Amino acid sequence: MDVRRVDIAHFRGIERLSWRIPKGTHFQALIGPGDSAKSTILSAIDMTLSDRWNLSITDTDFYQCNIEEPISIRVALCDLPAAIRRHDVLGMSLAGIDDAGELYEDPDDDHDSCVVVALTIDKSLEPAWTAYRPSKPEPIVTVTAAARRLIGAYKIDERVDNHLRWSRTSALGRLTEAKHGTNELLLNAGREARTAVFAAIPPELSDLVETVQQRLHALGSGEFKDLKPGLDQSLSSSTGNLALYEDVIPLTNYGLGSRRLAGVAVQQLANADKGILLIDEIEYGLEPHRLVNLLTCIKDHTALSLALVTTHSPTALRNVDVGDLAIVRRDSHGNVTVHSFAPEHTELQKVLRSSPEAFLARRVVLVEGATEYGFTLELLDGWNRELAAAAEPSSGALGVEVVQGSGNATIEWARVLADLGYEVVLLIDSDVEKDCVAADLLASQGVAVVRWKDLFHLERAVTDALNGAELTALIEKAIELSDDPSSSRNNYLVHLKKCGLSEGITTLAVNDWIELGVDLDAARNYVADAAHKSGWFKQVHKGRELATLVLAADGYASTDTATKVRSLREAVVAAARHSSPGVTVPDELSGKTNE
Repeated sequence: MDVRRVDIAHFRGIERLSWRIPKGTHFQALIGPGDSAKSTILSAIDMTLSDRWNLSITDTDFYQCNIEEPISIRVALCDLPAAIRRHDVLGMSLAGIDDAGELYEDPDDDHDSCVVVALTIDKSLEPAWTAYRPSKPEPIVTVTAAARRLIGAYKIDERVDNHLRWSRTSALGRLTEAKHGTNELLLNAGREARTAVFAAIPPELSDLVETVQQRLHALGSGEFKDLKPGLDQSLSSSTGNLALYEDVIPLTNYGLGSRRLAGVAVQQLANADKGILLIDEIEYGLEPHRLVNLLTCIKDHTALSLALVTTHSPTALRNVDVGDLAIVRRDSHGNVTVHSFAPEHTELQKVLRSSPEAFLARRVVLVEGATEYGFTLELLDGWNRELAAAAEPSSGALGVEVVQGSGNATIEWARVLADLGYEVVLLIDSDVEKDCVAADLLASQGVAVVRWKDLFHLERAVTDALNGAELTALIEKAIELSDDPSSSRNNYLVHLKKCGLSEGITTLAVNDWIELGVDLDAARNYVADAAHKSGWFKQVHKGRELATLVLAADGYASTDTATKVRSLREAVVAAARHSSPGVTVPDELSGKTNE
């Protein structure tokens, strides 16, 4: 059975959603920034397809608490088993669906037959399950709990410890009931346990209970003759007294990851006849290797017709294919879109493998390499301190993620992410003409592009703000950060001479060069080119030091470099606080330079 389409209206944070799921999809990982409604989508599907009838609904489940407009959820199902297609079940309520997910009143040769289960909840808070057919409001056909049980959808319950005990509502209880009849087994186990507890009471506990008995008599509570500790079986109908143990240790005493996997295992066994599995935040409590194994098991589980999971884990994203992704975006008006992809989307696959963190953010800041990545992270740390001092939300709270690109491919990554609806900020050098042309095109499409002036790369933008002494400090910092500082000084002089410094100069002190007739701008070029070509700062921690150097420069505030950094701050932090779909990018963020 395939889930082919999900439509949600006026439910929790979703005002409108129409998700067309590609035909033949058996696994989808819903990803996106926090509060984009991923969990709400799973809850909506669970409420619509599960066989529960006593849903817990309150006014807050209505979009913006507006109870005048009903909650409406529809799920279209194809490849239906014979038991559902029976005329006395839902066989008389079949609709049609084409490959694009469009619904029709009746199936025909060009459409697949499907059942659309509709859940409607009005202000009475009473749920109603019906079969939906376009342009066919009558007759109203109820989808009973028995029919929904045949569909077989279940959501992994996060109340892990409950499912590691035997009770009427736990997975262990349901599993035992299905195989052996829970009531008789639990009654017999409880009686044996009660007898064993009575026989094993230590003297110290008996003495304590005798003291309690005497006190009760003194208070006039009643004449107790045989007060003793025992097993209270009245609790077994709720939390359960019989639990899973490993030797003498209950599984409820184990770590969260072990408990969660045990809970998933028993819930899968208890729902072995069901084919639609829903798991919210699949990574919760799991180390990376356990998460990868769980993903593999779920994807390879041939009994499942569809597994839908949500995740915020880069590890999870590195271990799925692009065809497994469903990217969820929500705008400020509650309109939610879900993008699913064909497996051959190779550019998206490259970004997914290289920088999965980008897919989990609201706003992605793309930079070209390790130097730029470290440089931007240091800037971001400073901006976050300023935001904290002003009691403003941090970049993390705003959903900002800095992502290290891959040279020339960075611009293509920016295009791919922007096409998916992500807010993208692109920080690039201006020393490659074709990259500048491509960046200008992206800027015209709404990407915030920040680019250094005058064909500058990052190192040249930094040196443009430094005087002679500060250039010397940059050289000394590069030597300090090198693998072998004691033997590096002469190597760095060689680097500089390869970039145009006179062969007659034997010192690394830039003010000495100037005394020998070297122009300050020429000195800036020598240092920048040597740093860039020889990779003086081509590591993340070194890029951070580069940012520290330029921010501390005496004349920094009045330079074009400072202007560009301020534009970057506006694009990354300030604009993120006020962004919404359709917002135009300010001129200063359009990628234009002050040349």
